[in-house]
Amino acid sequence: MQAKYLTRPFQVKEWGAGGIIAGYASVFDELDAQSDVVAKGAFTKSLSKYQQSKNNPAMLWMHDTAEPIGVWTQMKEDMHGLYVEGKLAIKTQNGADAYELLKLGAITGLSIGYTAIKSTKDSKTKIRTLTEVELFEVSLVTFPANVLARIHTVKTEINHNELQAIVMRLKNTASYLQK
Repeated sequence: MQAKYLTRPFQVKEWGAGGIIAGYASVFDELDAQSDVVAKGAFTKSLSKYQQSKNNPAMLWMHDTAEPIGVWTQMKEDMHGLYVEGKLAIKTQNGADAYELLKLGAITGLSIGYTAIKSTKDSKTKIRTLTEVELFEVSLVTFPANVLARIHTVKTEINHNELQAIVMRLKNTASYLQK
């Protein structure tokens, strides 16, 4: 008798990944609500300083310096913008609240706190192009100035018991199909 197999994609990307978020804190060459455009390379020097100090800018709630809600674990410029990954402090009230709102999709915006180091301003359009900024924080916000600056990934946690239950269901299904 030939065995039958049921194959389904299943992958555990990270154990205990509750509160892991990722997205773009800034998107290059997009006009924002403040009449600013961030140019490619604007974060290069600032990110280099943070990498040398083995630190990252603060993760805040709505730009409030009294409300840190986690840590940014990775920040990098790519061709699209400033990509960020971080871990919410889900054992704190503010971090847990932010996590719940992100999972629901009630909060999706990101916004940068910075000082403009170098910029140009078009005298006709009044649009300022930021070519170098000193980044000091990235916040989760309801309404980002750059409408494309958004969280794209919110990972939920699978605890050990839940994972064991999933594995047992898969084994039972495979055993049943082999009969």
